[in-house]
Formats: sequence, structure tokens, C-alpha cells
Amino acid sequence: MPFMQFLVHALVPILIAFLVGVGFAAYISVSLLIAGSLLFISAVLLVLTALQRKQNPMLIFGICALAIFFGVLRFIFWSEVPRDPLLRSAAGQEVMLRGIVSDEPDVREKSTLLTFSINELIDGDDVLRAEGKVLLIVARYPQYQYGDAVEITGVLKEPEAFAEENGRTFDYPNYLKAKGMTYQFFYPRITVLGHGKGNLIRAKLFATKHAFLERLSRVLAEPENALAGGILLGGKRSLGTEWTDRFRETGIVHIVVLSGYNMTIIAEWLGVAFLFLGFYGSLAISAIGIVGFALMTGAGATVVRAAIMALLVLLARLTGRTSTMGRALLVAGTIMVLHNPSILAFDPSFQLSFLAALGLVTVAPVLRERITIFRAHPLIEEVVISTLATQIMVLPLLLYQTGLFSTVALFANLLVLPIIPVTMLFAFATGLAAFLGNAVAFIPALPTEILLAWILGIGKFGASLPFAAIHVPPISGWFTGLLYALLAWIIYRPSLRELRVYLFRAPS
Repeated sequence: MPFMQFLVHALVPILIAFLVGVGFAAYISVSLLIAGSLLFISAVLLVLTALQRKQNPMLIFGICALAIFFGVLRFIFWSEVPRDPLLRSAAGQEVMLRGIVSDEPDVREKSTLLTFSINELIDGDDVLRAEGKVLLIVARYPQYQYGDAVEITGVLKEPEAFAEENGRTFDYPNYLKAKGMTYQFFYPRITVLGHGKGNLIRAKLFATKHAFLERLSRVLAEPENALAGGILLGGKRSLGTEWTDRFRETGIVHIVVLSGYNMTIIAEWLGVAFLFLGFYGSLAISAIGIVGFALMTGAGATVVRAAIMALLVLLARLTGRTSTMGRALLVAGTIMVLHNPSILAFDPSFQLSFLAALGLVTVAPVLRERITIFRAHPLIEEVVISTLATQIMVLPLLLYQTGLFSTVALFANLLVLPIIPVTMLFAFATGLAAFLGNAVAFIPALPTEILLAWILGIGKFGASLPFAAIHVPPISGWFTGLLYALLAWIIYRPSLRELRVYLFRAPS
């Protein structure tokens, strides 16, 4: 059979097999012996297929086994990247390093997290070249900026896994490694040596973002100001622990998490607002909105991945070709995992963005066909369908990660999501108007405060209800994997059916 024709039909199971290989290697200590066994099995199946010289289902099994092998191998190569020998030998000791703050500071309630890219290690009078990234946990003040050149002195420590309040163990070492960091410092001594040493474009983007948030804080009170910043630019930690917990228990924390989901909300609103420009005009405006949103937040790797997934979701919804876009989303996700295999297992942001986007593209159309009671109310129907679709896809992962199930999530989202686009519009207008003066900003600030107060009220009231959130006992990774295997089979069943028909059709 023509190989390219076969590849088109077999694309979905091959990509899923690769992701299974990466996930298998991430959670199980896989040796090269096991990887070699997979290679041997795939080779045998492929040889048997070639000897028969006819269309044979064994071909797909052979290629899938080969894809699993490459997934395992890709993760092994990532996990065994050698660390800088200078840093490895200095672990557990006090060291002096020089480098730059290479990402936007992550400001928490009581501390700030800095990503520090190492340039030099100081050993007495010797200045040694060193490479790598480390995490600095520092006090909130003094403040540091992206691009600051600093010298730090402290004990270089390897991160350790820790038990969370819900009884689960958080794999902190691999979480940091997924971000390119293998060591950390706790409150080192810091001397600033200079400023503006980072990428000029990213520095300007961060400066613009901070200036906007600073103007917004002049005219909005707390916690409304923190919520506005979170909705616009994805900063749930600015809300503080109390409000974040309330939003999580109510099931609306996703509105302040930078993901493909809330990027899609922005894009769809822009698409509807500019429908008078025609299909391609509204699509272009929506795409520009997603790109602009990504740039406003600094265009980090997490944001770029979310933007790509949001663009694919938008394209699927505007064209109606959900099956094709479902495959495209799977291809995009696989390419991202191929580039950095750790994100599949250790990056919650990627996991939730990918699953939510997949739900909007593949699950939402199925639910829309079956749930007809809201057909007369398109806005309510869209909120219900989108919420159910994303909840179906992310629920197993959230139960595995947090053990928290919100019983009021659907109702809370029905009351919150319809006003999110207009809230974002007024909040953005308030921030821009604040550059002209507080008196000018007062006009859009009033409706902004009302809308934000409504969202906060829903979060507070929902979390106060008895049994609003149910704490589920820890579930195993294997069980979670089986749930997603079942979902994958349901979602991609049409593609698998096409493959089965293709493989077993009568020869022409």
C-alpha cells in the first residue's frame, strides 16, 4: 500500500504512541534495555509485514512500537543531559556566582522567585566559566528586574520532592528541570552589578506590562486590581492564597491562569466583534489579539505554547473542521513534547492548556449535538458546552494533581464566563486611560469595579457553600493514564475507524 496514504490514516495512533513512550519513560525508570526491546519488537513486526508483501495490520503495530521506542529514547536523552561539572562538584557548598536574571521575577506573597542564568563561578582569585540555570528564592524587597546582572553568594542546593497538604508528593526536582533549572539558592547574598543585560525586546515587553499594571493599580482597589491583572495577564498569585483557594474550590481559577483556554476567549470575542470584516478579517484580528496578548506577557515558552494551541482552537471553531484541527492540535502538542519531553509529565501549565484546547476542539462539538436544551440561548449554550468540554478533559489530571473536585464549578462558570470578555475590555480600557490621568480612568474604572466585584462575589459565595469542593483521596498515575487512554479512544475513534477500514478493506 502507498506509504504516504497509510501514514495519513495512521497519524493519530503513531503520535499517541510517541507520547505514551515519553510518559512511560517519565514515570517509570526505563533502561536502554527496555528501549532496545521495543526496537526489536517493532523491527520484527515490520520485517514480517515486508515479507508478506501485502496490506497487513501488523504494520501499524510495528510502527507504533517504533514510535514508543523513540518516545522512550527522547526522554532518556533529555534526562541524562550532563550538568556543568563545576556546579555538580559545588552542590551543598557555599559558592559565589555571577550571571543575570533571565526571566521575569515571580513575586509571591512573602518572597520572590528569580531565574538566574550563570555565567561565571568565582573560586578565590579564579574566575571560571560556568553554565546553567538556578532558582533563587529571595525576599520581596529589594526588587530585582529582568536583565539585572548580579553576583550571588550562598549554599548551592539540589531541589527535593516534598509532600503537599493533600497527601500527594510533588516531584519538585523534575518540575524545575522542565524549566531548565537543576539547583536552587535560599536567600543568598546578592550584589547588583548592572542592569539591562537581557534581551532588549523582552525587556521592553516586561517594562510595558509593569507600567500598565502600575497604572491600573492607581485606580482600582484591592482585590479588584489583583483580579484585573490576573484576568488580563495571567497572574493568579497576585490574588494571594486566600482568594486563589476560593477560586479553585469554586472552579473558576482558570480565568486567572495564562492558558490556551483564556487566550481562546479573547480571540473569540475579537472574532465576533469584527465579523463585519468578513471571515478572513475577523480571523486575522483574532490571531493578532492572541499574538499581542502573548507579547504583553513577555512571550515566554509557556505563553507561546498556549498561544499556538489557542490559534488552533480558534481555527477549528471558525472553519468547523474540528476533526482536522484535532489532529493538528495533536501534531502541535507532539512537536512541543519532542522539543522538551519533560513538559508532558512535569509542566502542569502545558498539560492543562493542551487538554483544555483538545476539549474545546474535539469534545465540545459532540456535546453540542447532544445537549439541545440551551439551543435558544446561544451564549448560555456556549458557556455550558465549553465548561463541560474542558472539565471532562482536565478533571482526571486535576484530581491526580490536587485531589479537589468542585461541585459548583458548572454553576459558577455560568455566572462568571459570560462577563469575562466585557470585563477584560473595561479593565484594559481602564489601564490605558490611567496613562492619561486618574480622572480620565475613573469613567471606565466604575463598570470595571462592578464587574470584578461580581466575579469576586461568586468566588467567595461558592467557596462558602457546604461541600463546594470535595477532597478526593490520592489516585495513582496509572489510573489517571487509563482514564486518558479511554478519552483518547473516544475522541479519536473516528480516525481509528478510518484506519481499521483502510487496513482491512478488500484489495483492489
